[in-house]
Amino acid sequence: MKRLHFFIFSLWLSSTNVFAASANQFDYVGLAIQFNSYDDINFTPAIDTETVSPLLYKDSTGNVGYRAFVGYQFNRYFAIEGGVTSYGDADFKVKEENQANGVTTYKTLHKGSFSTLAGDIRLVGTYPISEKVFLKASVGAVAWDTDHQTLILENNNLSVEKESDSGVTALMSAGIGYGFNRSSAVTLEVEKTEIKSINTHNISLSFMFRF
Repeated sequence: MKRLHFFIFSLWLSSTNVFAASANQFDYVGLAIQFNSYDDINFTPAIDTETVSPLLYKDSTGNVGYRAFVGYQFNRYFAIEGGVTSYGDADFKVKEENQANGVTTYKTLHKGSFSTLAGDIRLVGTYPISEKVFLKASVGAVAWDTDHQTLILENNNLSVEKESDSGVTALMSAGIGYGFNRSSAVTLEVEKTEIKSINTHNISLSFMFRF
């Protein structure tokens, strides 16, 4: 985690420019709302979920996350950008169904998640196609810390096991943006990376403000 904090601080410094800017040179900040989804994530690597019956097993493979970022636009076409992302958790639950007086209730017996905090730095390319609309693409690297909980069977009893991991992987994104005025814009992007050897896809709606 200390390595991630150092990485985040370093990318923030690298994204801040102290020189006077022209009309096409400026600092910017932004906030993104993302939907993060994970391919083939497995919360039960050693268990056939059908064997937990009569208990009920349910999982999700995506959720909403958030990214804050800062950047510096060198000219109309290139920028450098760094950000911090709290990825949306994928999760699972094992529930027990109870019926009493015609009412069905559910009690959660076990639960776990796949949760990630990450810092990234990327080279951004932009291409204006009109006064307001522009294309955007980026390549970069993401440093992540992940907690992955799985359901295991131990001594014929279900329990939850936690594993923490960290790493650095490549990322790429592409999208389209709309400039409201000279100070603000919105972008819609799709992004692909890999976290803990799990293909991760993000759909991101970002709001950017220049200063």
